[in-house]
Amino acid sequence: ALLEAEWVTGLAKQDPLLQGSVPFAPRERGEYSRIFLEKLLQLGPLIKGVRRLLQALPPEFALQSSFIRGVQLLPEYNLSFDLCIKHWHLGAVLELVHRCPHTVFILDHIAKPDIKSHTLSPWREQMQALAAFPNVICKISGVTTEADHDHWTVADIRPYILHTLDCFGEDRVLFGSDWPVVLEASTYARWVAALDEITVGASPAALTRLWSTNARRAYRL
Repeated sequence: ALLEAEWVTGLAKQDPLLQGSVPFAPRERGEYSRIFLEKLLQLGPLIKGVRRLLQALPPEFALQSSFIRGVQLLPEYNLSFDLCIKHWHLGAVLELVHRCPHTVFILDHIAKPDIKSHTLSPWREQMQALAAFPNVICKISGVTTEADHDHWTVADIRPYILHTLDCFGEDRVLFGSDWPVVLEASTYARWVAALDEITVGASPAALTRLWSTNARRAYRL
């Protein structure tokens, strides 16, 4: 994991467009994870937050006392935590966020709802509950890959995006490309065009926040 973070840091020295990195960092080691975080931060100010992929793990993994403690430590290092989950993890994540009130969470891919089956509940209600925590920000990304890869339409993804925008408000949402994974279901240009179409009625200020300033603030760019 440190080698990957070092590689990204090296790329940033060659390309000024790379202004931040959110590398893997095991949180389930509790207090012992301080050692990893300290080594990670030695790589420089490019490290803005950390992630631990939970989407392939059982929901109860995030409720281990050691994992919760590892996430609680992050504010001490001025690091946020990216939540990489599936919709069935939301119940556990609600408890995790409740237990970590000082940690900034960035929910990736609107929690990957079951768009292909056009299922809204209980994702819809749990997203509303999660948005009630002021320390949670939501990334509008990874949507087309949860729809039918070959036949998705803007109408398929619209209710999920609009509900997320309604729950989190214009100050706590940010665009994410999910590139290159997005290519499984869409070109990058088509995903951008779809989000443009869905948000056509938003104010210029709200769109600036969605596409730019919220990400800059959340990741301290």
